Amino acid sequence: MQTVSTRTARLALLAALILATGALAGCAPASATAASSWPGVAANDTTAYVAYGPAVYALNLENGQEVWHYPRDANRSISYYAPPVLTAEGDLIVGGYDKVVYRLNANGSEVWRFEGSGDRIIGSAALADTLVLVPSADYFLYALDLETGRLAWSFEAKSSLWAAPLVDGDRVYLASLDHLVYALQVSDGSLLWSQDLGAAMADTPVLVDGVLLVATFGAGLQALDAETGRILWSVPTEGWVWGSPNAADGIAYFGDVAGYVYAVDLASQRELWRIQPDGPVAETPALADGTLYFGTEAGSVYARQAASGTSVWEQPLTGKLYSDLLLRGDTLLVASLQGDAVLTALDAASGVIRWSFTPAE
Repeated sequence: MQTVSTRTARLALLAALILATGALAGCAPASATAASSWPGVAANDTTAYVAYGPAVYALNLENGQEVWHYPRDANRSISYYAPPVLTAEGDLIVGGYDKVVYRLNANGSEVWRFEGSGDRIIGSAALADTLVLVPSADYFLYALDLETGRLAWSFEAKSSLWAAPLVDGDRVYLASLDHLVYALQVSDGSLLWSQDLGAAMADTPVLVDGVLLVATFGAGLQALDAETGRILWSVPTEGWVWGSPNAADGIAYFGDVAGYVYAVDLASQRELWRIQPDGPVAETPALADGTLYFGTEAGSVYARQAASGTSVWEQPLTGKLYSDLLLRGDTLLVASLQGDAVLTALDAASGVIRWSFTPAE
């Protein structure tokens, strides 16, 4: 099993959390430290939302100006990490390290809260019609009524849940640190199947033509039959894959913490290309109009041609880039940890910085 590099702050952080759950005991360095959050980002056509530190911030997508933040008064006992989820009404669902799940309206006022989780909310929630599905580090997936926040059902895994669930019709797929992928019935949380991949997972599976693509800590990229959970094939990687793959036109794109980005043909499982940027890649790449976007722990943002990996542009930023990059129209949102700005908006075509946001002290 691979060890986590001590030079990689995020990996040490996550390893510390893993050790707390017992999922990968012995795989992390002794220098791993206690948890603190890095930014989770969501956006619609007009507003960007950043869950970071003691607050959730709403920003004007055009200029980066703060519209509101929640809670109104700073509360250092609360820390946010999980990316918010937007409802059809424009409300936000967001969980915190305080073990609470919040629904906020478009003005930043609290609609309801769920306090039934026994541990931190690290993974993003997912919407399933009238339900909110929330993964928790206490091993449970909670299904909450979207309107009231009341518990509808819960499902217990064998270890912490960090990955947002994947909802497909009447099914929900769940990746866990316990090495298992679960398929559940959305209506009541009943188990349809589970599959042991022999490695932990911290991000959401991707469904492509009936095949689940699952990124793992040490077992590469795995493909499962979504109906039965049967393992179809796997593609090895140089390092752990923390983010989800992004798939389009029969090709999966993903990065690893050894510092490689891959393009793999799903039909043949053949590696089409790989590149090595300036540091570990720990997030899910963004993809649009034939261009692949990703960031590195060294603080660089890359735009590459998806077909060949050829450079389109590169933009150095400050800090460490661990959060998923998010595209909204022609704007690329990049969150940074320990950088000069918490969120930076880039022009997706050129990489030019449009605006940046740092919370007021």
